[in-house]
Order: sequence, then structure tokens, then C-alpha cells
Amino acid sequence: MTRRLFHRGYTIEKTEGGNETTEVYRARVAGKSISGSLQNVKKSIEWWADTNTFVEPADFDDEENDVSSKKQVEEYKGFRIMNDDPEKDEKGWYMIVRGNLMKGSLPALKHFIDKNAEQLRA
Repeated sequence: MTRRLFHRGYTIEKTEGGNETTEVYRARVAGKSISGSLQNVKKSIEWWADTNTFVEPADFDDEENDVSSKKQVEEYKGFRIMNDDPEKDEKGWYMIVRGNLMKGSLPALKHFIDKNAEQLRA
């Protein structure tokens, strides 16, 4: 039996059955077949969708323990605004819009979205 999930327009499959002790999920991104844990496959898809950069799911295993506890993500009017270390740097907020990195403080990025929301979506 195959379990299918959809994430940002991509199909993620998990084949059930067999004697697998860990869950392995598979997807096709950038013409390449990827496999790994569900969280890492989703991260790989997000990197491809946001930056058009292909990253293997296995590459996320090393940084998983260090960054995930500190990272903060805020959804604002359909945009993801992120900060990797909120305690260290208030101006460390960033977002990726159409493959371009935008950095600044959280209020400044929200103000930019408010002013340019129509142009950013077009």
C-alpha cells in the first residue's frame, strides 16, 4: 500500500509494508528522486521551491539538532519570515521572495510586505 502526501505541489510517497524499522519517504524534485525522513524530504522540497537550489534530504541531518530548536518562523499574509537565532540578533530576520533574499527587522519586513503585497504576488 502506498501512502501519498502533497507538499507545495509535490507528491511525497511512503510505501508501507515490508520490515523497515524507519519510515522512508520518496519524492521527485528537480528531475531527481529523493528519499529520507518526512521532515527532511519536506525541507528539500522547500529549498527547491524557495531558492531553486537542490539539496539532498540527508544534508539536513547534521544541522537538525543545532538549528531547529532556535529557529523561529512567522507566517505573515502568506509570506514566511524566518530568524535562525532570535535571541542573538533582532535584525536577523529574512525572507525569500521570488528567489531574492530580503533581510531586516521583523517590523521592517512586515511593513515592506504591506506596501508591496500586490507586486510581490504578481
